[in-house]
Amino acid sequence: MLKSQSPQSRLASRKLRIRIWHAVSIALCLGAALLTLPPSANAQADFTLVAAPFSPDAVAPTGTSSSNITIGTLNGFSGTVSLGCTVASNQPTTSDPVCTVSPATVTPPAGATVTITTVALTTPASYNITITGTGPSTTHTTPSESLTVLAVTPQFTITVQSPVVPSSVPAGNGAQGVILITPINGYMSPGWPKQGITLSCASITPLVTYPPICSFSYPPGLSSLPVNGSPATSTLTITVPGPQNIAAASPPRMFYALWLPLPMLVMAGLGAAGGKRSRKAWGLLALFIMAGSFFLLPACTNTVPHTEALQGVTPNNTYSFTVIGVDADGNVSSNTSSSNSTNPTVTLTVTSPTL
Repeated sequence: MLKSQSPQSRLASRKLRIRIWHAVSIALCLGAALLTLPPSANAQADFTLVAAPFSPDAVAPTGTSSSNITIGTLNGFSGTVSLGCTVASNQPTTSDPVCTVSPATVTPPAGATVTITTVALTTPASYNITITGTGPSTTHTTPSESLTVLAVTPQFTITVQSPVVPSSVPAGNGAQGVILITPINGYMSPGWPKQGITLSCASITPLVTYPPICSFSYPPGLSSLPVNGSPATSTLTITVPGPQNIAAASPPRMFYALWLPLPMLVMAGLGAAGGKRSRKAWGLLALFIMAGSFFLLPACTNTVPHTEALQGVTPNNTYSFTVIGVDADGNVSSNTSSSNSTNPTVTLTVTSPTL
């Protein structure tokens, strides 16, 4: 048979149940309050930073590469974000690529562009690019992006800076233009500054017996154009063979000039037959005639100017000249980095000579 609880036990049990109920009620109220709070009270406002891979992911020295980055918001973020980037390599390098972000400050949500620029002396290597965004209270960094700078052979290109002027000339005349030599990848001509690039017209079309002649200008005392990492120019002169006016003398008519002294001899004979005064007069007259004959001798020759083709005449046509350059080591100009994949050409129209 169970014993009934005493009044004290029943009172203690009741107080315990009341305390438990109060505790459960408080817990339920706190949970409901947390569920009804706004998100900004639960988590800090922030931003996101995402970068796309660089394109292209490999460049030659002087090349560029770029990446687009996206800046988003979290939990109602409304501040500004400052953007920057760094470039590093695991090996010793010189003239590291330069990283720029545009725009440098944004208000999310927004986008920006990261550009990597290399120069001719940038060391061929693999570089790691890191992009950083800094907000009012937080900083985020993207995972490292890779960019490779390729090892390339220094070379040079040739382009026509100024076409030949005039574009049409009669045979026997000429025209001039300007050729531009551009070094790439840090090119320096072997033997600089005493030796350089020798320019020539590698081909002339159409083929004729007496084609136009190409020549190029170089610094005084040199037979080539030195290049040391900076563009250089040379004047192209095209000379067109043609007729030239020359003076040709016909054979001198000395035979007729020899008859001039005869009147003097006759007068000298007459003077000898006369008196003293007569001989003196005739002698003076003879001397006068003799002097006149010497002045008249040059007039007895006949000089007639005429036109003669000394080296032949270039036929009428439009001629095309391909310009090429070769340095002391045998390196030939290459235009593969320009829009034109071949060496440049100039043209000149030749018309009939003016006589």
